[in-house]
Amino acid sequence: MQELGIALALQIDFQARSLNTIDFSLIIACYKDADHLESNVKELVDYMNQCRFNFEIVMVEDCSPDGTALAVRKTAIYLEECQIPYQTIFHQQNLGRGRSVSDGIRVARGPIAGYIDIDLEHRMDALLSMINLVSQGADLVVGNRVVLNRVSRPLRALSSWAYKRLAHLVLPMSILDTEAGFKIFNRDRILPLLDLTQDQHWFWDTEIVHRALSSGLRCENFPIIFQEKPEKKSTVSLIPDSMAYLKAIYRYKKSIRILA
Repeated sequence: MQELGIALALQIDFQARSLNTIDFSLIIACYKDADHLESNVKELVDYMNQCRFNFEIVMVEDCSPDGTALAVRKTAIYLEECQIPYQTIFHQQNLGRGRSVSDGIRVARGPIAGYIDIDLEHRMDALLSMINLVSQGADLVVGNRVVLNRVSRPLRALSSWAYKRLAHLVLPMSILDTEAGFKIFNRDRILPLLDLTQDQHWFWDTEIVHRALSSGLRCENFPIIFQEKPEKKSTVSLIPDSMAYLKAIYRYKKSIRILA
């Protein structure tokens, strides 16, 4: 157990399995991922083992109502057996995807930290290239989704397109796909922005990108392949999440107008 002073409702199990310096921390926000968490983490580890730098896995479990917490513990056993450094965080109440990623960045030991949605609909092929961009001076690299297959859930695709259009209408930005669940950060440069970020749910992605751009950080787009998995159950509730997104973007726009 390690005290962080970043959340009252937070339980942290810390396991360090290497005395080597960590170069990169891969954060996995876990919510309703029991069915695929362990197998997909194994895929990510196989991919990351191609690189020459030391990495750790940081799993943040957001009080899922299914067996995701157990899957995190089973995955931790696998990582330990493989001698992969890892950390686990278990939220005692559901705090949101943005909060999960933020908590992962805070405890990350690598100077470069990033996350990818663990359903792996965002393919991992670009991960090493995006890490390399940050190592060469970028502060934030954001995946720009290229859809590989025809979508089987048109309402989901429509809502994603509408989010993107709305975000750029209200908050003009050079980053093309702020909502993509695949981002790599210069940890030291992004840390000061975490406490400023108001939204801790789905709008977090857009807000953190806009704050990074507004702070003068070097932000870059990078093409990634998005391949929808029709069998995967989405954790997005279309109408409630859409309403929450609209409210969040309104609150954020209002807050930056006041500051201006």
